[in-house]
Amino acid sequence: MDKQVQPTTISNPSDPPGTGFGAPDSDHSDPDYFRRFVEYLPTAMAMVDPQLRYLAVSRQWQQDYGEGNINLIGSAHQQWFPHLPEIWYQNAQQSLEGKLPRWELETHHPQAQGSTQWNKWVVQPWQTASGEIGGLILYLEVITPQKQLQEKLKLTQKAFDQAATAIFWMTLEGNFCYVNQSACRMLGYTESELLQLNIHNIDPDLTAVVWQEYCQELKQKGSLTFESSYQRKSGSIFPVNFKINYLELESSDPTLTVETELGSVSVPGLPLICGFAHDISEQKATSSAILASKDQLEAVLNAVPGLVSWISSDLKYLGVNRHLANSYNVPAETFIGKEVGFLQTSPEFNQFVYEFFAQDHWKSSRELTANVRGLPCTYLIVAQKYHRGSAAVFVGLDITERQQMEQALRQSEEQEAKRRAELETILTQLQRTQTQLIQTEKMSSLGQLVAGIAHEINNPVSFISGNIVHAKNYIEDLMNLVSLYQQYYPEIVPEIADEIEEVNLSFLKQDLPRMLESMKVGAERIRDVVRSLRHFTRLDESQMKFVDIHEGLDSTILILQNRLQAKAGRSGITLVKEYSALPKVGCYAGQLNQVFMNLLTYTIDRLEATSFKDDLVDQPKIIIRTYLENENTVAISIADNGIGMSEIERKSIFDPFIPPQLQGKGTSLGLSIAYHLVTDKHHGELTCFSVLGTGTNFLIEIPLGN
Repeated sequence: MDKQVQPTTISNPSDPPGTGFGAPDSDHSDPDYFRRFVEYLPTAMAMVDPQLRYLAVSRQWQQDYGEGNINLIGSAHQQWFPHLPEIWYQNAQQSLEGKLPRWELETHHPQAQGSTQWNKWVVQPWQTASGEIGGLILYLEVITPQKQLQEKLKLTQKAFDQAATAIFWMTLEGNFCYVNQSACRMLGYTESELLQLNIHNIDPDLTAVVWQEYCQELKQKGSLTFESSYQRKSGSIFPVNFKINYLELESSDPTLTVETELGSVSVPGLPLICGFAHDISEQKATSSAILASKDQLEAVLNAVPGLVSWISSDLKYLGVNRHLANSYNVPAETFIGKEVGFLQTSPEFNQFVYEFFAQDHWKSSRELTANVRGLPCTYLIVAQKYHRGSAAVFVGLDITERQQMEQALRQSEEQEAKRRAELETILTQLQRTQTQLIQTEKMSSLGQLVAGIAHEINNPVSFISGNIVHAKNYIEDLMNLVSLYQQYYPEIVPEIADEIEEVNLSFLKQDLPRMLESMKVGAERIRDVVRSLRHFTRLDESQMKFVDIHEGLDSTILILQNRLQAKAGRSGITLVKEYSALPKVGCYAGQLNQVFMNLLTYTIDRLEATSFKDDLVDQPKIIIRTYLENENTVAISIADNGIGMSEIERKSIFDPFIPPQLQGKGTSLGLSIAYHLVTDKHHGELTCFSVLGTGTNFLIEIPLGN
């Protein structure tokens, strides 16, 4: 329609010229009452003629859109709303023509300072007494807050959809109204399946009664966190940490629209409950392992004939061993959480702790005096930081008697240094003992599991492998018999001819021996894998024996074969074996296999973390060489063509308490265990040779006889 049309006069004698918001007060005609009704409406409404000129407006409309105190009656609608889209006028024209009885439209236009105002129009025609369309009734609502809320919700939902944490939106009854993809993956359901369930279906412990108790507490506190157990679609149960928040959004819209893979979903019934679930299976398993390790370590430290304490960097006791607690006649539990110096028995020790945490050194030692049972005693204190310097262990050995003897006999400083070295060795041995206890338990459990599986697989495979030979002979005899029949009875009945053609006898005679041969190869392959597993674990060889180390290397390589193969996004790792003729070596076979496993795993991790990521190496390669170093020593070299490492990293490569240089790849704990097994158990040497940019080589040297 023509938006520039000039206003026309309304031809109705009962409607005198308007002043103010509508018609004058002198007439009580129906139009006058109607105009007053419109004027006093608490919303923004207006009445226009066919040329879209105002006949009546509400006070709210006049206040919002009449600049100053300008009387809007008789003015053109476009004058006050110049930014309306063309569709608005097209819809208005259709309403005036009687084609569109009622319509709604959302519009927006820019405001000052870069903001945008959103309006919602509701328009319908009005009729005269004769039934003709006399113009339009306009209803206008500012919906900018609702639009801003919708945009925020869209951004929030996008973040929720891509979050790694499982997220659930629920009603107070526990019904799901939104779940993200992480929740679907965690529980094994599709989004549509999960939206048909509620919290009681996936959490058997959260009955309706328990859930309502949580909801009541949630309304008071606003947020709750608790542990529970979820049930996957497969039926498996796993522990979770579940945090729920009470959401009560302020919005005039009684529903909330959420976009899902199934389309838009309206979420009714605000307030809602937003839940965040984390699978804590690994944390639970780790906590159990740490608790067991802690018990073992505590037993070892209680056996140490010295004063052992753990102190955090905020100078509070984390724990003490039994010997220290008995020395001060105070229960060990009393120390936990107390500040250093609360007994006021050793100011020198307190000062040593303060200074040690203020320095960057990871180890330190000092001689000091402390009052134990009212008597002054001299202790040699050795300190070692851990947990990246957030805590430290202090081991004190009573050297009072030794000092008295030194004073009497004037013992040399060399003897004192030797005693200090012994203490440091004890501390290092304690650290190694803790690490080895954990690893030994893991390897023992793994070995028993592998041995059991290998035994169970070996029996049926042996049965299959043994019977394949007989089956092959029987089938050959049957084939010979069929050939004889074909030779001496060339004339066959039609039924047999049809059957020969149906089964494709000629192809069957060729393919059946091949199939049996393939089955035989597969059975032998399984038997080789089982043999490699048994060679790797060697549970029956806990004592030192003379073995072929090539068997241990080959079994380890076979177990790690999957790590060497090409995968999505990267090429495979080439492994080259350069074995020399070696005599059998006296060793602990299972422990030596563990050394091979730790070194090869670390080497593969470094190649994956550097070569494949940065394309620094065209073809990653690992070379394993064995040779006689001399007539009494065998050497095993495991080298790669990676980027190597710095001198600082190389020097600390076997230290279990130094964080790994490659984030997320490898750990120095396995290398530390390998070093311990080679040097202490086999009286050999494990050396790392590496220069940045030229690869890394681990060299194992073991005496032949041990």
